[in-house]
Amino acid sequence: MQKLIFLFLIITSSFSAEINKALYEGDNLYIQFQKIEKDINSSIAQKFKNPEVISLETSTLKKLKQLYAVKDEIRVFETVTLSKKNITEQEYLAALFLLSDLQQEIKRLQNKKKDIQEKLFLLKDDIQNTVPNESNHSLLAQQMQYAFYKLSQDKISKSLKLYLKLFKNEFKLFEAALSRVNFKELSSKKIIKNVDSKISSLKDKNLLLSIDKDSEALTDEKAQKIIIKKEKKIQEETDITIIKKLHAEILLSLKWLKEEKQEPFLYAIEIIENDIRLLSEKEKVKFSSIAELLLTLEENRFDTSSAAMASTQIGLKYITNSALNVINKTLFVYEEKAFSLKTILTFIIFIIIGSIIAKIYKNIVDMFRKSNRIKSLSIARMIANSGYYLIILSTFFFALQSIGLNLHTIFIIIGAILVWIALGLQGFISNYAMGILMKIDRSIRIGDLVELNSDIIGTVDDMDFRSVTILTGDQTRITIPNSKFISETFINHSLEDHIKRFHIHFSADNRIDNDVVQKVVLEALKESNIPYIDTDEKNPKVIIIDVNRKIVRYSLLVWIDQHGGYDIPVEKSAFLALIHLSLKKVAL
Repeated sequence: MQKLIFLFLIITSSFSAEINKALYEGDNLYIQFQKIEKDINSSIAQKFKNPEVISLETSTLKKLKQLYAVKDEIRVFETVTLSKKNITEQEYLAALFLLSDLQQEIKRLQNKKKDIQEKLFLLKDDIQNTVPNESNHSLLAQQMQYAFYKLSQDKISKSLKLYLKLFKNEFKLFEAALSRVNFKELSSKKIIKNVDSKISSLKDKNLLLSIDKDSEALTDEKAQKIIIKKEKKIQEETDITIIKKLHAEILLSLKWLKEEKQEPFLYAIEIIENDIRLLSEKEKVKFSSIAELLLTLEENRFDTSSAAMASTQIGLKYITNSALNVINKTLFVYEEKAFSLKTILTFIIFIIIGSIIAKIYKNIVDMFRKSNRIKSLSIARMIANSGYYLIILSTFFFALQSIGLNLHTIFIIIGAILVWIALGLQGFISNYAMGILMKIDRSIRIGDLVELNSDIIGTVDDMDFRSVTILTGDQTRITIPNSKFISETFINHSLEDHIKRFHIHFSADNRIDNDVVQKVVLEALKESNIPYIDTDEKNPKVIIIDVNRKIVRYSLLVWIDQHGGYDIPVEKSAFLALIHLSLKKVAL
């Protein structure tokens, strides 16, 4: 079994290409790059590759070398300087925008890293599904592309680590400085009030322009261009106006944070979110990042599960987004596939659904058995168990595919499972296999009288894929593993004819004449009430089986009709008692 599994793993791995880690691991990769360049030049000289493939390999190698030569440098960000005792609200607002720039860069790199991870996963799948041979000329380019993304991922990870550390330190300074900021509430409210009327006017202008643009009567291309130009101008003016209002709203929300007034803060954030929707896409991204930072500040100062959070639209949105972030956060990467809590939960849900379906199937089979549609208990169990495990196994593979694992990875998992089974469940597999063989060759059936040894003789009461249950003469049920019936000798007294010849062994003193022993035993048998067959063809006999200095070993050969049930140990005991009594009289 272990040899078969080992052969399976070798065959699985030998027909697929492996990732060339030498292209992105190690201190000096230029040696590998020079070797590849030499191979490419050789293929150009020999002309056994397509020119397009050579061009792809050459350009990919060039990009790989350029990326490797780039030093691990990060973009310099202006740091938050809030060391003064009294900080103006404009200084604090400027520091908030600096933090927002840093946060946007972190998000950009995180998204880029996620995209690269997806590309690596797809590339690895393509490479491992490629059979390495002479006719395949794109494998080298794929290997170099994989190495390019691996190096890019490494550089992004290093940059992210530095940025996150910087952001953490800067955010602490920013948060600690909040208590030293002098906010002007009246000034902010006045700005908001003045700007609101202008925003309303701009909305009306934009609405009229939209009506003109959508009018069926307006078909002149020149007029359309004029409208688009006006629309752009109104958007620019709207951006300037709303940004002015947003500055005031942000300062007002920071004031509520300083005074630890959660509910006014949350309503202020709601207004900010609504105003952000009116901005152009570029400005929208920038101020959405600001709103997110404000909510992070709020999280550190207030309880996110409070009634105020749950009672506002922005609070519910924030709680939902926080939960989604936790669910979608990458926990680990396996075979270039990023696994999150969402991935794991998806897998578990599929397994649970499959288990429920398998259980329902098993109950349906059991219902059919109880209604006598399936008469044999062993067949019912075979159908139920086989279907149950087939559904579980199918669900397992479907769940693996649903979370994005490729077939190569699934084969590796199958191999690992088989190795584990072979090492830890050899006995179980052996019994299960023997159970299938016994069902096929029908060497044992329910109701058969079997004799495994002198201590285990009885009727087969039940059979499954793991064991056979024997009901002995004293009404004891003995469960015996199926492998015992293959590895050891047993007698099935019911397999052929119900008429069997028994061998009842006994001994006598060698001083007693053999003819006397035979005569006495056969006469005693004839006069007894023990049921046996006595015909010309099947008459009882006493034969000698061994002789030594003191005793002679005999065997009484007698035919028995086992039809209608027969307790072998009890009947053998009756014959031995009869022989003992008859020989005792001779000895006396």
